[in-house]
Amino acid sequence: MPRRAPTTAPPERPTQNIRFIDSMPRPLIALFLVLALSGVVLVVVVFAHPPKPKEIALGQRRSPPAGSFSHDVLLQRLVAVPTPLPSYAGPPGCDAAGVIIEGGVPARDRIDRVLRPLCEAERASTNPQFHLAMKALATARIRFALFSRTGNLSTADLGARRILLAIALSRENVPAGPIAPLLVHEGYHLSQGLPFSAAQEYEARVAEYAACIVLPGFDAKHFPRDCSDARDIIRLGRAGAIALLVSAGYPR
Repeated sequence: MPRRAPTTAPPERPTQNIRFIDSMPRPLIALFLVLALSGVVLVVVVFAHPPKPKEIALGQRRSPPAGSFSHDVLLQRLVAVPTPLPSYAGPPGCDAAGVIIEGGVPARDRIDRVLRPLCEAERASTNPQFHLAMKALATARIRFALFSRTGNLSTADLGARRILLAIALSRENVPAGPIAPLLVHEGYHLSQGLPFSAAQEYEARVAEYAACIVLPGFDAKHFPRDCSDARDIIRLGRAGAIALLVSAGYPR
């Protein structure tokens, strides 16, 4: 049997170590280095001076009224409630006794935990707007709802005499305390009725702040946002506050 001639591998080509700087045209290398340096500088600047979210102007932190609503929250839907509602008589000896809580047992208990210290706070206050708001709660309905417009935590529907609270406030992992001044704010709107005005909004803020400063557990250094806003608006004085609210879209 004839033998096959041994095959020989082709000679290896000498390899060349190409430097990175020689791997592309010089202008492209320069552009690459500039972009890389710019990226490093941008990262350093962002870490040293992180961007701050744009702060909403004081007068615009609650939406102006619309129709029968004290604040235009773009209501999406009301939370479903059981029929019949769990019984609720309200805190004894309180101006707000008689309020109807439209919700199941968890909603009833959560609002009750808010109303009891609120009633105690009212007894410690001489503010007339606060007292008017609490008396109006006696004929009000309270319900959680889903709002489309963020930033608003409450609104009053004068047509139904119903105070609507943002659904986020119904969650057990969210403190219930900040609900109290919201009820006072909307209760004042219920006490005055239509038409809404910047002056009425100012007085609602006065009632709200009066509750904030006497509610147990509320520290002026760590107020809920709405209490801080109410304080800052009142500090402008009545005329200045009304002018601010008018510029934000509230009727004069």
